[in-house]
Amino acid sequence: MAMMQVHFYSKSLRREVTFNALIPLDKFEIPGQAAVENKPMKALYLLNGYSGSCMDWISYTRIRELSNKHHIAVFMPSGENHFYVDDLNKGERFGEYVGNELVAFTREMFPLSERREDTFIGGLSMGGYGAIRNGLKYAGNFSKIMAFLHGTFEMITSKKRFYGRWMIKK
Repeated sequence: MAMMQVHFYSKSLRREVTFNALIPLDKFEIPGQAAVENKPMKALYLLNGYSGSCMDWISYTRIRELSNKHHIAVFMPSGENHFYVDDLNKGERFGEYVGNELVAFTREMFPLSERREDTFIGGLSMGGYGAIRNGLKYAGNFSKIMAFLHGTFEMITSKKRFYGRWMIKK
């Protein structure tokens, strides 16, 4: 299992960005189990929650174990409390970054499958919202969406304005 932190220049955000990657390159032969085939890996893009970072999934979950067990590469960008949406007024396109640019960059850098069926997006809280939004907006890239504690439907149906963690009535 390779765990790494990658820094690169994002055209969507117009600055250097960081993401963590788990790449299960080790191939163990376990008696009684089928050998892992040498083929492009599936990819999961995991988005952190509000006030979190790209370290949250590694620090607080068993994602390393699951990545290795299921032979899936996992990529964890930082959302920087921007909800993974594009803000054209600020010139920050977090949705474009997560939905297109990061997928293309990681496919170039790692031995990943190019198939939509092998590419997934998920997130917790703010990241769950980002996963739903960008998973649907960039449906050509993602075949499955996972959202945990996302609050998306509350945000859509409440007719309230969302500021940080708090819902404030207009």
